[in-house]
Amino acid sequence: MASQPDYGVDSPFIVASLFILSGIGIGAALMWNLYRKAPLLGEIAFLAAGIYFFLGAAGMLIYSKVGKLHIRDEILESIIWRGNETALDVGCGRGLLLVGAARRLTTGTAVGLDRWVAGSLIGNRPEAALDNASLEGVLDRVEVMRGDIRQLPFGGDSYDVVMSNFVVHEVNNRTEREQILREMVRVLKPGGRLSLVDFIFTGECVGVLQGIGIADARRARVGSSFSFWFGVVINFGLVQTYQVTGGKPSG
Repeated sequence: MASQPDYGVDSPFIVASLFILSGIGIGAALMWNLYRKAPLLGEIAFLAAGIYFFLGAAGMLIYSKVGKLHIRDEILESIIWRGNETALDVGCGRGLLLVGAARRLTTGTAVGLDRWVAGSLIGNRPEAALDNASLEGVLDRVEVMRGDIRQLPFGGDSYDVVMSNFVVHEVNNRTEREQILREMVRVLKPGGRLSLVDFIFTGECVGVLQGIGIADARRARVGSSFSFWFGVVINFGLVQTYQVTGGKPSG
């Protein structure tokens, strides 16, 4: 067992593919430089493509090892903790939010639910979440269970806090994304807080939440200004990471 918690590398297939494309682009630029009989434009184009793919892969690695830890802290610091809450991490993976929430609890409990789909995260399995909880000294306050985030296996009004990190975008169907949000609100206690982070569909999430009674639902940029704008630029504006928050009315 590792001596430090390990929350894995996200989307490893995409990271590997970007590094391969980067190598192809830079390699093609070198070959063009060695054997070209045409203008320099082709060499520049291959080199630019290689650098672009390298920056994309490196950015994803930095997010996995550093960025998501900062985002976790922003999510959890947006919630006022008493220590006796029941908290639910929807799509918990290796326990990033789950363990972070448990560290803020004294008598409360944190539950992580996932299907642990292979390939979405290196070492994505329930045992990894429990190992990380043990390393962080919160195993006694943590529980993990397998389930479908579209049909949460809990009664209504069960949790004080419901969270998720980069989960909503995994569902391509708008109807199913709305169902996930409805389920998160259903299991949230009156007066409880919901917080999720994603890089697409966040505006849609705000609209859905407001439509089902979370009147104060809103989104705000998350992460450092550099990381936010790096993601925007490197992905041509298609990636903009926001945190969506809201509270379930008490009455």
